[in-house]
Amino acid sequence: MAVTTAKEVFDSFEASFQDKSQIPTSLELLWLKKAVAQYSTEIAEVSLDDQAVDFTEQLDQYVIDTLAQMMKVYYMEREVSKVNKRVSIVSKDISIDGNNGSKTAAKNELDYNDMKSIVMVSNQKTPAYN
Repeated sequence: MAVTTAKEVFDSFEASFQDKSQIPTSLELLWLKKAVAQYSTEIAEVSLDDQAVDFTEQLDQYVIDTLAQMMKVYYMEREVSKVNKRVSIVSKDISIDGNNGSKTAAKNELDYNDMKSIVMVSNQKTPAYN
């Protein structure tokens, strides 16, 4: 029986953006575990074998993409935190803060990705009228 690997979810996650730096696999795995827990709580049980880094079943592409989107929200939360921690110099005579635009852009991107994740989760729930 074919099973979905964590790498398939990582590939979907990494395909959704371009990053200049390599994201550590251990961090991607942590985000995946959090996404699996969120998915299992909100939609349906999904099991990830931590040792083999495989799922116990074959997941369809939309489920893989949903897990990847959840991971991207965790990634964006981290990016917003990083942007918000950049130093701003403000004094009586001068104010240097070249990050205000980046803070707004990062927050907007987080909000967009969070909403996209919410919609993907909603699309997989059984409607109440069924």
